[in-house]
Amino acid sequence: MQCRILVDNMSCRLHLLAEWGYAVHLTTPQGDMLLDTGGHGHILMHNAKLLGIDWNRLAAVVLSHGHFDHTCGLADVLAMAPRAQVWGAPSLSRERRAGTAAERIDGGGPFLALSALRPVTSESTVLPGVTAFVVPEQARDPAFVYADTLWEVLPGEAPRHDTFADDLSLLVEGPQGVSLLLGCAHSGLPNILAYARDHFGVKSFHTVLGGTHLSAFSGDKLTACVEAVKAFDVRHWRPNHCTGFAAAAALSRYADDVRWAGAGSIVDL
Repeated sequence: MQCRILVDNMSCRLHLLAEWGYAVHLTTPQGDMLLDTGGHGHILMHNAKLLGIDWNRLAAVVLSHGHFDHTCGLADVLAMAPRAQVWGAPSLSRERRAGTAAERIDGGGPFLALSALRPVTSESTVLPGVTAFVVPEQARDPAFVYADTLWEVLPGEAPRHDTFADDLSLLVEGPQGVSLLLGCAHSGLPNILAYARDHFGVKSFHTVLGGTHLSAFSGDKLTACVEAVKAFDVRHWRPNHCTGFAAAAALSRYADDVRWAGAGSIVDL
């Protein structure tokens, strides 16, 4: 199995474009899939063309959550691969806002109210060897979840701090071991790792790839998050997107193999 990073905040190859967004292409023996679709469809399509993506092989699209920087390329993807199944949590389309007073629309809405959505309520097999899962709220340590400037709006209600009920991650069983693919890890990176260990029995991870949302933390909070992930056996760290430089540097102080997985990066699983 092989991952190609199609969209990230940084580009690691000449001629690829970068944006504040995220999309990962995974090749499997049973077909290809995308985790997220970036924030601008033209960037996703540009990078996919240069990286040789064959849209005819795309069997599934998994949306890790409803923020715009992970979902706005969906229409472009489905135009190229109309038979691809779309997976996500049932609460994907609820209105999302950002800012100190919820002043900015940040995701959700009718665009994501897909009648053909294949819902992931707890865990679902997307393709053989690929499982999408949600960490239930009761299994999350709130110390590792950032919601200070992130909000959700339910019909007829005032904005409230986001519960991240739609936050999905992927377990991928590859030839080299079990890997974890993240969207933004809004459930909390240590919480997701702990759930994979306790619920799925994963004792070691070949690769952890994706956004960790550690850029939201600094000082003692960042230190606490990094200390917590030290308890997990991870051979290869491939952070990107919302991880931030400080957090990636902090991870590299204890882990042997930490590399930023920018657009154009290829990761074998």
